[in-house]
Amino acid sequence: MLSSPQTQHLDAGHAVEAGPSQPAEGWIERLCRWLCELAIMSMMVMVAAEVLLRNLFGVSLQSADELGGYLLVAVSFLSLSTCFVSGAFHKVEFIDGRLGERGHALRKLIFDAIALAFCLLLLWQLVRLVLRSFDGGDFAATILGTPLWIPQLTMPLGTAALCYSLIRALRADIRWFAAANRRKAGQ
Repeated sequence: MLSSPQTQHLDAGHAVEAGPSQPAEGWIERLCRWLCELAIMSMMVMVAAEVLLRNLFGVSLQSADELGGYLLVAVSFLSLSTCFVSGAFHKVEFIDGRLGERGHALRKLIFDAIALAFCLLLLWQLVRLVLRSFDGGDFAATILGTPLWIPQLTMPLGTAALCYSLIRALRADIRWFAAANRRKAGQ
C-alpha cells in the first residue's frame, strides 16, 4: 500500500487519494463504518434465515421486514461520515479544473461550510424527533412494538458523525485556502 500522507487507506484494500483538504478516516468514521458493516451482515443473515425458514419449514420470522427497515435507516445515516471522508459523494470536477487551486480551495471551503450548516439544522430537528418519540412513548404498530426512539436514534448519531467530519474538513479547507493564498502571493 502507499504510505503518502495524502493517501487514505480503506479496509477494502483500496487506496483513495485524499485531496489537500480531505480528512483521513478517523476513529469516528471507522466506528460508523464498522456499525454499517455489522448492520449489513445482520440484514444478510436475517434475509437468509427468512428464505430458508419459509422454503424449508413454511415458517416466517414475522419481524424480519421491520428489523431490516430499521437497519437500512441505520446504514443510511451511519454511513454518511464514512462516505464523506472516503470521497464517495458526487464531485463537480469540471468546475474545479477551471478554478485553479485557490478557487478550488475556496469552493470547497464554501461548500463544506454550507453542508455543515445544513447538517447542524438537520441534527437539531432529528434530536427533537427522537426526544418527542421518547417523551411521547411512541411505539411501532407492529408485532415487536419497538419504542420508536431506538431506531430513530441512529439518525442523529449518523448526522452528528457527519458534522464532526465536516468540521475536520473545514479546518483542513481553511489551511489549504491559506496555503494557496500564500503560494499565489509568492508568485
